[in-house]
Amino acid sequence: MTRTSAALAVSTTLFALLVAGCNGDDTATGEAAATSAPAASSVDDQPGGVEVPDNIKAGTFVVSYRSAFPKLAEGRTDAEIADILTGTCADIDGGKSEDDTVNAIVDRTKSGDVAASKEEALAIFNIAKYIC
Repeated sequence: MTRTSAALAVSTTLFALLVAGCNGDDTATGEAAATSAPAASSVDDQPGGVEVPDNIKAGTFVVSYRSAFPKLAEGRTDAEIADILTGTCADIDGGKSEDDTVNAIVDRTKSGDVAASKEEALAIFNIAKYIC
């Protein structure tokens, strides 16, 4: 029950952050920026050919992950947690099935004796699916 509540809390937080990011009345500023700079991509291309989510999306994932899964986040840096998102996005974009991706998330979250349960991995998958 606690895991389900945590997953619900993360989903709600994620939705609120996404809605807040879509809201803004900066039309004059936005028009000026559009004329002076090219549009920014939401995904950064890396030299190795691997696409990673931008810092805002990765930060959103890290905050959500730490809030919902404190035991899984314990002892991990923000970069290590963001790598879970990067790998999951690569799996989703690569066309891996949901089951294979969830199993890969279980493997990515292993840290010592602790790893995500299938239920937790599915919640992580659903969060990542919206962020990717």
